[in-house]
Amino acid sequence: MDCPFLFFKKFGIIEYMEKEEVQNFINKDYIYAIVGATANKNKYGYKVLVNLKNKGFKVVPVNPKYEEVAGSPCSPDLISLEERPDVVILIVGQENAKKIVKECRDLNLNRLWFQPGSEFKDAINMAQSVGFKIMLDKCIMQETENL
Repeated sequence: MDCPFLFFKKFGIIEYMEKEEVQNFINKDYIYAIVGATANKNKYGYKVLVNLKNKGFKVVPVNPKYEEVAGSPCSPDLISLEERPDVVILIVGQENAKKIVKECRDLNLNRLWFQPGSEFKDAINMAQSVGFKIMLDKCIMQETENL
């Protein structure tokens, strides 16, 4: 059954978001900052980066631990990126999620995709309080599968 709305019910937050809203995050002309990118092929920070890259998306890995991930130069943080990302994908632990949202706020990067496992109440509440467009409960690898 194809439902016209996606229902997000995390942490007491209930939002109705039309399916078209998901598509507002997905565009091959966008630049995607993959925060939490890693060289560990078993982790989602690697899998998401390579998956989107193989589908023709422009991705930039962000992680201070690496100079390169999957053949792409890795930035230590968002402020160091040469090009401004259109979407910031968070694949980080709780200790870093809020810090990344603050960095996005300071840089006026207002479209955040919280990958499953990186959806933490404080970070989500902060992103909502400053009016960011956010995506929850969706894996970008799945949402881009048929492109």
